[in-house]
Amino acid sequence: MTNIFIIVVLLVVFFIIIQKYVIKHDDTRDYPYRAKGPLLRGQEGAFFNALRAAVGEHAVVFAKVNMSTLVAPKDIKNKKQFFVANNRIARSYFDYVICDPRTLEPRVIIEFDNGQQLNKGKVERQKLLMHVCKSANLPLIGTSVKHSYQVGRLRRLLAAHIDLIEPEKEVRFCKKCGSPMIIKTASQGEFKGRRFFTCSRQPNCTYTENYNVVFESDD
Repeated sequence: MTNIFIIVVLLVVFFIIIQKYVIKHDDTRDYPYRAKGPLLRGQEGAFFNALRAAVGEHAVVFAKVNMSTLVAPKDIKNKKQFFVANNRIARSYFDYVICDPRTLEPRVIIEFDNGQQLNKGKVERQKLLMHVCKSANLPLIGTSVKHSYQVGRLRRLLAAHIDLIEPEKEVRFCKKCGSPMIIKTASQGEFKGRRFFTCSRQPNCTYTENYNVVFESDD
């Protein structure tokens, strides 16, 4: 029995020595790397510039943001399940994220369709994207290559989520009765905190408009 114990101890010591001094661990090697060039190329770069032109100084545009940077698994107490859920989003990213220029809080997520044919990987990514944005209550807008040349249309798509209007320059009249409109802020409900235009003749006239609707022709 003593001999067996000694043999086991010797084997363990031998294994430790082999692991530490003989076997080379790849994670300690210094691999060479190369720069891959621009972060965004071609259509992606053109669309990024269109987004910047659309929001101006009213927002900040970020590209290729890892999902796990903005969202995290919710209400998962099991460590294994948390790891699986977090690993799922850590392997994907948001194409573009529009943030508040002061707080850098995300305002809207932009998914860019480059026109390439859908494959299984792309379909699965889009399913994940929609689920993540819906559960995290992050607005999601789908766009395509054509929006790179339609800044006005992009501005209208973003207007519901970003303040693109300067109040002192904005004068509106009710489309129902022609009276001047005033700006109010929703105090409750799904749109709490969001501003909107309402007719100054309320309650006699109940016409309202989204504060951020921008009326203009396509660029």
